[in-house]
Amino acid sequence: MNIVDEIRAYMAAPSPDEDGEDRGTRLLPPLSTDEIAAMERSFGCTFTPEVKALLAFCGGFEEGPMEIIEFKGELADDLLPALNGRFHCIAPDGYGNVWFLWAPCVGERLGPVYYYQHEGPMLMFQCDGIEAFTSECLRFMRPPYDSLIDDVHEFRLRNMGTFNDDLKTRDAMRDAKPDLADFVAGFDEDVSFYDFRGAKPGDGVDLANLDVVALHPDLPVLAVRKRKTLAGRIASLFGRGR
Repeated sequence: MNIVDEIRAYMAAPSPDEDGEDRGTRLLPPLSTDEIAAMERSFGCTFTPEVKALLAFCGGFEEGPMEIIEFKGELADDLLPALNGRFHCIAPDGYGNVWFLWAPCVGERLGPVYYYQHEGPMLMFQCDGIEAFTSECLRFMRPPYDSLIDDVHEFRLRNMGTFNDDLKTRDAMRDAKPDLADFVAGFDEDVSFYDFRGAKPGDGVDLANLDVVALHPDLPVLAVRKRKTLAGRIASLFGRGR
């Protein structure tokens, strides 16, 4: 069953929420051919026929698992300064967390889709595209209400304490990912890197004690540095604590 048929099936027989109440889920208006073409130009890619069919069927949901899911997304410049101009919010959860597309890393599947958790903040991988995201949202609205959306949201797939185990030093990243050699070469030894390519649902990076130094211009790769304590910053002023 393709994703449009999945949506049709759900809307024909919607399930109540976990409290037995009617969700009142509504579809957002479909995108026109011109609007889909404009999205492709904006993201610099050509969507698959399946993604185009989804966008031509509906623009998202209201009153689904989140208050609104809007496939075309909306730029959000007030969540993580390092992602300003790249952060396309597609689904806020109403508590300061959002699922988003990361421009210019968006590809033909209108993804990957990432999750921003504001309490770290943390950035996590959700899925490879909008079809998978939509399918998991539909699962979240049907008994037994099991979904990778909720699993990522509730940190069920990975212990938060292990998130930053996947950070790599400059030299380790250069050796592991030759295509990043030129990018990492421009940073000092105290900078670490996180590459979301190959990430699984729930994988991510916890930025609670890290500063984002830079983003790769074309790939979902972060350069981060451990945030100095107040004592460390004072020591640096006097030439210590490097």
